[in-house]
Amino acid sequence: MRMMGLILMLFSLDALALPFPADWRLPTAREMTAEPPLKQVRIEGDFNQDGQLDYAFLLKSVNYPGEGLVVYMSTVRGYEWRVLDRVEWGEAYAGAGLKMRIKLAMPGHYTTACALGYWACGPQEPGVLELKWVAIYQDRFDGAIAIWFWDQGIHQFKKIWLGTSGDH
Repeated sequence: MRMMGLILMLFSLDALALPFPADWRLPTAREMTAEPPLKQVRIEGDFNQDGQLDYAFLLKSVNYPGEGLVVYMSTVRGYEWRVLDRVEWGEAYAGAGLKMRIKLAMPGHYTTACALGYWACGPQEPGVLELKWVAIYQDRFDGAIAIWFWDQGIHQFKKIWLGTSGDH
């Protein structure tokens, strides 16, 4: 049953219909399950609040051993791709599975890394992030956790660190 769910998730018609950027591809089933737990490779939500669904993916690079957080996002000109984060592992890890994880960050209040004492809070990083709409929750390979949210004022994604997986 788990394998059937994995196959359906990997090969859903929605995912296959998207024209991935030339430098990126969907991970294989082995790459998704190489390190437990099973990685969710696609989430969807209206990240920029324009009334259209946007899609965030964990994709593998076709140019180097690595992965990235890549968003397919609606704009006034149609949909476009944005690479939010990328990790290059090096040739020694050419066969590595997905290390990052993503899920939806729901509206609400999130304590940030600066409030946890990792560094001093400042004007660009409050102690508490108040999300007004859905965003992207990213758990990186090193245990660092961030939320990527759309900033309406500058029309781009911003990242706020939440600390590490040990903090949450």
